[in-house]
Amino acid sequence: MNPRHPLTALALMSLVTAAACGDDDDNSNKPIATTTTKNIVEVAEAQGFSSLLSAAQQAGLADVLAGPGPFTVFAPTNAAFQALGSAAPSDPDLLANVLLSHVVSGKLDSSAVTSGQPLTSLAKTQLEVKVSGSKVTVNGFALSATLDVPASNGVIHVLDQVIVPPTIVEAASASSDLSTLVAAVGVSSSAVQSALTAGGPITVFAPVNSAFAAIPSADLDALLADQSALDEVLTYHVVAGQVLSSDLSDGQVVSTVGGKTLRVGLDASGATLTDESGNVVRVSGPDVRLLNGVVHLIDGVLTPAAPVTALGNIVEVAQSTGGFSTLLGAATSAGLAASLAGPNELTVFAPTDTAFAALGVDLSLVEDDVLANILLHHVVPGALRSSEVVSRTSLATLANTSLSVDTSGGSVRIGGAALTATLDVEASNGLIHVASEVIVPPTIVEVAAATGALSTLVTAVGAASQTVQDALAPNTLAGDMPITVFAPTNDAFSASGIDLGALDQSTLDAVLAHHVLPMQGLSTALNDGDTLTTLNGDLTVVVDSDGTIGLVDGQGNRANVVSTLKDIRTLTGVVHVIDSVLRP
Repeated sequence: MNPRHPLTALALMSLVTAAACGDDDDNSNKPIATTTTKNIVEVAEAQGFSSLLSAAQQAGLADVLAGPGPFTVFAPTNAAFQALGSAAPSDPDLLANVLLSHVVSGKLDSSAVTSGQPLTSLAKTQLEVKVSGSKVTVNGFALSATLDVPASNGVIHVLDQVIVPPTIVEAASASSDLSTLVAAVGVSSSAVQSALTAGGPITVFAPVNSAFAAIPSADLDALLADQSALDEVLTYHVVAGQVLSSDLSDGQVVSTVGGKTLRVGLDASGATLTDESGNVVRVSGPDVRLLNGVVHLIDGVLTPAAPVTALGNIVEVAQSTGGFSTLLGAATSAGLAASLAGPNELTVFAPTDTAFAALGVDLSLVEDDVLANILLHHVVPGALRSSEVVSRTSLATLANTSLSVDTSGGSVRIGGAALTATLDVEASNGLIHVASEVIVPPTIVEVAAATGALSTLVTAVGAASQTVQDALAPNTLAGDMPITVFAPTNDAFSASGIDLGALDQSTLDAVLAHHVLPMQGLSTALNDGDTLTTLNGDLTVVVDSDGTIGLVDGQGNRANVVSTLKDIRTLTGVVHVIDSVLRP
């Protein structure tokens, strides 16, 4: 990044002014005018400071060096740059950091320079000045005899060497306010230490000592003792490339070298950083520009988000939670465990072991098909949070039935079964809401009685013999086999021309028995050409190319299964609604 703060540009203008004082070898013996109307760039060009000007151009600063000041520039000669050789950084940002280390805001004549005088460069590094008789040194480098070179926007003092700023680690080690950070880096891995001492450019958000002091001592000690965790925290403070405060924008997301992110905030007081844990820290000392990058002092330690533990699927979560062994055992017996662990999002109202015990049923006696019917009444497609569940009056289950939602009395009941306070348990493929009771599905007769379009069939069953009524109501919880009923609609009875009132019970029984299989047969098990043996004769299955399932009765008539009303799974078996009456 090369956007420059105006002060940066002005600082380098001063540098270029300094450069204007030197020629290709050493201009220290040239007469110096006492006044000039030329700015730093113009003086540098006139005096032959070609190395300094070239460096300023490479750093992207030359165009702004002709602006207002004033600045004091400690300007290395061409010979000084030549002596620096390959140690001069090639990266424009880092080269700018080096050049700005030679510039001080304001005009400081040599007569005003005193030994030990604190000077802060425009790189925000400290310059150490020492005066011994006529000899003046800056950071140990001697000024030449050429002092007080005037420019319209400052003054130049010619320097016989290039001031090389410290690296980030060197600067931190020299700062008493960063001693805890230095100690942390000292016990980090070699990879982290190498990243901080590499050539750069990098950006470091450096917590001051008070930031670390705000962490409970036991937690800080644990962090310093855990190199892996420490490395993660330290790399969360490092960004690749040099990012100045002027490069930051409100709401900007910055990626760290550890692959995590920080969100920038800007207000009247400056910049803030919000970490992945939601902590907000303030940049208290921005833009300290050093040999391998820039440091921004911050008043808090940035904390990466805790690693997200991969969620298990519904079966795995139920296993790890405990208290669902009966449910899981029944799901395995019924062949549903794979579906509950599959990719499709589901909501499970999960009865506890205590809930199953309270049901008082020996599940080992219950047929697997019946177990599946019961369990599928507890499963709803999609991941529905409790807030969404209670906003509805009913829920469609995977048993192709509907569950009522009752929130009266301050509790939540689904299909008549009460939920506990443990809701919204997350899994990778959905949600679990814990139930304190088992949802008992309706029987086939109860489903028919609750379905207005099957009222004629219900009337017919009521007029049938006890034998037929018993066949339609097997005691599946005691181990009876579930059944399949092909249920004609009211319209189907009307179209058949059958006068139920005129039929004797024996004939009525024969017709109804022709609609009942003594086993559970889902639509997926009905194949073209299959023969189904009912309680009174055979049916032939016909499957059309569009998937429509037909049943041909003993008289050769065809009834079709209504596609939207098939596989209604109940406590006593499965119902398929059909559009014609089957006749033996």
